[in-house]
Amino acid sequence: MKAIVLKAFGGPEQLQVQEVPTPQAGPGEVLVKVQAAGVCHHDLLHRAGRLPGAHTGVVLGHEVAGDVVEVGAGVSQLAVGARVVIYQRRFCGQCRDCLRGRQDLCRALGLPSVDTEGAYAQYLRVPAISAIELPDGLGYTQAALASCPIATSVRALYGEAALKPGETVLINGASGGLGGHQIQLARALGARVIAVTSSPEKRDFLQALGAHEVIVTSEGYSAQVWKLTGKRGVDVAMDNLGHTLEDTLRSMTLGGRVVVLGNVHPGSVPIAPGLLIGRRLKVQGSGSATLEELRMALALIHSGQVKPLIDRVLPFHEVARAHELLESRQVSGRIVLSGW
Repeated sequence: MKAIVLKAFGGPEQLQVQEVPTPQAGPGEVLVKVQAAGVCHHDLLHRAGRLPGAHTGVVLGHEVAGDVVEVGAGVSQLAVGARVVIYQRRFCGQCRDCLRGRQDLCRALGLPSVDTEGAYAQYLRVPAISAIELPDGLGYTQAALASCPIATSVRALYGEAALKPGETVLINGASGGLGGHQIQLARALGARVIAVTSSPEKRDFLQALGAHEVIVTSEGYSAQVWKLTGKRGVDVAMDNLGHTLEDTLRSMTLGGRVVVLGNVHPGSVPIAPGLLIGRRLKVQGSGSATLEELRMALALIHSGQVKPLIDRVLPFHEVARAHELLESRQVSGRIVLSGW
């Protein structure tokens, strides 16, 4: 089969199409023909060698939808021909956390392209428990974004932050794959949204998604947040960047909840304990969703309450261009790879 292999850490040119053996479904597994694969910022960090445990000689990609073409021994819940989306991590399904529905906390969690195969390929072998059937009528390119970024945002906004109707939420990196979907999810719940972007040309895009206010800045934004909220601050914040956490904390109201999802520039950031104490702030990290939240994401997409933000669809052999566009911030939402 064809696959896009990371030959060495570096630029997009290190992603090269080559022929590799087609995997076969083993016991408890299914083989999926990949119809669509999203390009995530996580892929860029891996390609550049900026992720702990990252390897070369691997296939990237963890946002995938396709067709089951082979079923391994012991698999009864899926049949050949099933249209599926793949949960973005590998989990054991047997530990205490998996059995209580928190697959995202499984200690056996495997990362595609680090511990297992990735999705920039014609075929992908996965545990059957990781494949969720698509609702009728939902296309592959839309479904590819269901697990990450949409279900990831469901986990962060609803599961971790417990956002409530009438609250105000701050979303930075708002024009990215996470931020744009978080705006829609927050509006669906009846929250007020303040979006932050560094790109002036994306103001109209964010307002069209439902942002009540848009802050355009390449520096700090807490002073503007303070002004927009009448010196109250926001109830909830989605920090999709990581290095902005200090400014995000200064934007919070008393008892505010901050959820950190991004680590765009890996490294440490300063945090003042007095600020956490004085404002009674909660800071929570968040990552992949649960299987139930993935099903919720599919339902939200299928019902039209959340629209997957697809900037463009490119063939797999243009993956280097996709990485270049994402890296240069010329993308609103996600690029999806489909077709060879």
